[in-house]
Amino acid sequence: MRPPAPVLARLRIISGLILFLYASCHFLTHASGILTAPAMEATSRVLLVPWKGWIGHTALYGAFLVHAALGLHALWRRRHLRMSAVEAWQLGLGLLIPLIVIRHAVSVRLGEMLYGLDDSYWRLLAGYWLPEAGINLFLQLLLLVVVWVHGCIGLYRWLRFKTWFMARSHLLLVAACLVPVLAVIGIAIAGADIQARAAAGDPELARMTAVAPEVAAAARAGLGPWVECLTGAWVLLVGGVLAGRLLRDGHARHFRAVRIRYAGPAAADGGETVVTVPRGWSVLEASLSARIPHAAICGGQGRCSTCRVRVLDGRDQLPPPQAVEAEMLRRIRAPGDVRLACQLRPPSDLTVQPLIPPGARFTGAMVEDRTGAAGLVGHAREAMVVALFTDLRASTRLAAERTAYDALYLIERYVDVVTEAVTAAGGRVTGIAGDGVMSVFGGTGPVDDVPATCRAALAAAAAIWDGVEALSAELRHELDAPLRIGIGVHLGPSVVGTTGVTAPRPIQFLGDTGNVAARLEEATKAERCTLILSEATVAGVVAGGRGPGPAELGRIGHRVLDIRGRGGAIAVRIVATRAELDVIRGHRPG
Repeated sequence: MRPPAPVLARLRIISGLILFLYASCHFLTHASGILTAPAMEATSRVLLVPWKGWIGHTALYGAFLVHAALGLHALWRRRHLRMSAVEAWQLGLGLLIPLIVIRHAVSVRLGEMLYGLDDSYWRLLAGYWLPEAGINLFLQLLLLVVVWVHGCIGLYRWLRFKTWFMARSHLLLVAACLVPVLAVIGIAIAGADIQARAAAGDPELARMTAVAPEVAAAARAGLGPWVECLTGAWVLLVGGVLAGRLLRDGHARHFRAVRIRYAGPAAADGGETVVTVPRGWSVLEASLSARIPHAAICGGQGRCSTCRVRVLDGRDQLPPPQAVEAEMLRRIRAPGDVRLACQLRPPSDLTVQPLIPPGARFTGAMVEDRTGAAGLVGHAREAMVVALFTDLRASTRLAAERTAYDALYLIERYVDVVTEAVTAAGGRVTGIAGDGVMSVFGGTGPVDDVPATCRAALAAAAAIWDGVEALSAELRHELDAPLRIGIGVHLGPSVVGTTGVTAPRPIQFLGDTGNVAARLEEATKAERCTLILSEATVAGVVAGGRGPGPAELGRIGHRVLDIRGRGGAIAVRIVATRAELDVIRGHRPG
């Protein structure tokens, strides 16, 4: 699918953040009800007052209208409704929120504006719990859950590839679960307090919830139609968008249709499969609508090249690649007749040949297609992983001083030490080139456990360090000097899958993470140390609650290194001694 325009994407993020901040203030206010109803009211005067002035109202209602409009726009823009479960939940909950929030907003905001009704928590809690809990309380609790889940999904999809976010994902997940639970508990305890005060004839409760009978009757009569009209308007808007989609697609199929012919393995019986779609659809959307298997690891966002196709006919009528597609095609050095199916929206008929098999018999297999570019297909996934690269120092000199067989024996012993340490810590060795060993931790489970992954990688680094020292001691009579190694460790996002045609297929990971780890190992020579960790890796350990404190971490060397070939600098920790590694791991002596 076409990525949203940058302006719309920024508007969606900004409006969503404003609404999430407002919801968070509400949730924290509700949680304070754990103390009593008066405590909830007092907290609201601190957290919710900024939202009650004209600036707060403008920001809040403006963000709500913009976010709702962008939600309808996203529904309209989608060429089909096949989507991942996460996308479906986010879209569905977003469309449900206005239906629930209208009743609450009309009661509180219009009730205050039109009839002078008090908007304090005293009146709201009394309305929910007196004489007993009813439909209003149920709708309020449902609104809390729907808003919070929708907001958390949006934040996750926005931040999931940020290293700092994934390094603290477990703490953030705990907070995301704890906040609504505390809010519901606060509402329940405050409600019980209200009921107890009502039973005891509390004069303060009577004073705070007193409403003249004629005002209450007028409010009930006047606010009901507002709820019905606004609810009906939202239903008509959503229904209108859905109906408009049907009319648009039907008209386009009959009067502005484009025929896409699939040649090669994607075609039925080795011939051609023809799919007719409205003009404006991408080739990938056409494949999905016709249930033609089509590789697309990134989900059609233009972040990978696995959906690429060769244009066999109709190329001269195609628009040139836009920035996202052009950059990806440049990176894979694709020839001129190769395009990304997710970005290619043909204005006229064309014939294409998918170049990456859809992976029906693969599990994230690495394949080489006719363009000479490799890609991950099948069930590979994007994940936060830790790459560990280690290399034996002065290996050329060691080999020159020995016979080929003796040098091979030494290298094999060293590689055995590394592979055993990595395997014991739960990692996988992904590549061995001479005395250089690349390994990866994480990326295989359904959920990324970043702190555990970082701890496992550092455990492997410690075991490698100890193992090489033990190997040096064992071979001391054959060595002029102890064996020395360099280790680089980095946490970052990668696409993880398997390679090869024989079982079991080895794990591989693609992306910048492994390259950075290798560059960090290379930098250990200039820094005259054994290990260099990226700051992201250290943050992942600290996020798990077992790492060093600020004072301990401050005693370990900190640098900002330029990484060759990366186009930017990276913050790192210089680990010169084994004791410093134990400090970072959270292993304190005694």
